[in-house]
Amino acid sequence: MAAGRNYEPEYEELELSPVRKAIADRVVGSHTEVPVFHMHAEVDAEAIVALRGRLKIEWETPPSVNDVILKCCAAVLPQYAVVNAGFVEGKIRLYKEVNVGFAVATERGVLVPVVRATDKKSLLEVSEETREMVALARAGRLRASLQQGGTFSVSNIGPGRVSAFNAIIGQPQTAILAIGALAPRPFVVDGELAVRNTMALTLTVDHRAIDGADGAQFLNALVEQLENPEPACGLDG
Repeated sequence: MAAGRNYEPEYEELELSPVRKAIADRVVGSHTEVPVFHMHAEVDAEAIVALRGRLKIEWETPPSVNDVILKCCAAVLPQYAVVNAGFVEGKIRLYKEVNVGFAVATERGVLVPVVRATDKKSLLEVSEETREMVALARAGRLRASLQQGGTFSVSNIGPGRVSAFNAIIGQPQTAILAIGALAPRPFVVDGELAVRNTMALTLTVDHRAIDGADGAQFLNALVEQLENPEPACGLDG
């Protein structure tokens, strides 16, 4: 083996696009500045699957699983003010609106459109709005104004083999929820082992604003809501 200069493989160097550069700056800032911890929970998603199956028959265009998740988050957030909040200049900013953002993967990078007043909109309205914003994001036409004003965010990995992951908080928000792939898995129901559609939740929180007890109470309440989603979606009548 010849001695000499330090070896480096051949490579191609890619310039960051403006969107990718903005994402890089934002996540580095959040990762280095925000002291976080993570909380995990597993959800029996059979009720969500059943609800969506029903709406596939009843609605011309059914909502996505993520639409149901957004509505469930919006139903629980008003009860836990520090989770629907921002940490700004050493103070906790408790938002009076519930505006849930959701991550969208695009060729340019991940964008986070925001559904404003998520708690006040019907599931149908949320579904129509998210569908439109996803299309705009992937076409490179999502306006900056549609990505502003979020009070809480959801990052759903979608179908595949990724069962769980940690998401990075989008400052100044105090929390973000990561959703692993929904899939059939072993699950204990009434003391018996069964195969159920489940999904893993990982809540990442800013410890400057949220303690473990607050995070656990929110996550427990959210799991209960997701396992009985019809009331949050206005479909229990």
